[in-house]
Amino acid sequence: MAAATRKPAAKTATKTAKPNGDATVKSAPAANDAFMTAESFTKAAQEQFETLMGAFTGNADEVRGKVTEIAEEMRGRFEKTSKRVADVNAGLVEAARTETADAVQFANDLAKAKTFADALEIQRGYWTNLFETRMERARELTEVSVEAARENLTPVQGDFTPVFDVKAFESFFRFPAKA
Repeated sequence: MAAATRKPAAKTATKTAKPNGDATVKSAPAANDAFMTAESFTKAAQEQFETLMGAFTGNADEVRGKVTEIAEEMRGRFEKTSKRVADVNAGLVEAARTETADAVQFANDLAKAKTFADALEIQRGYWTNLFETRMERARELTEVSVEAARENLTPVQGDFTPVFDVKAFESFFRFPAKA
């Protein structure tokens, strides 16, 4: 059997740092590699942070604009609803005044009735008129309510992509595209 010959191991040279004042520091290659790894990690982390902040800052302006637009639309809807409710309330107050006046007139007419048949006719006329008037007001109130609901419950028009599409994650987390 032939004996394998071994070559002597190569000596690793130690690197020396630049003199710091009057003392020199010697460091091992592993320490320099670790320093370079830490430095490259720090640079990479700094680059990712700047990328993320840049993307969020750019997206924040789009989001702020869209949210402002939506808020203005909602404010307009609330103002319309407030006006409509005020109009309905004014109508209800007027209806209450009218019914009160009619009730007072009914009581006066009933007191002036000469016969039982006159009293029944006065009552019939009052209750018929009250029922028809209340039915008409209920129809009007229903129409107003349906119209208000239709106006206020329509979806907010616009593109919400800037609000929910955070581009920062795309540039920060670089994942391969799905095929």
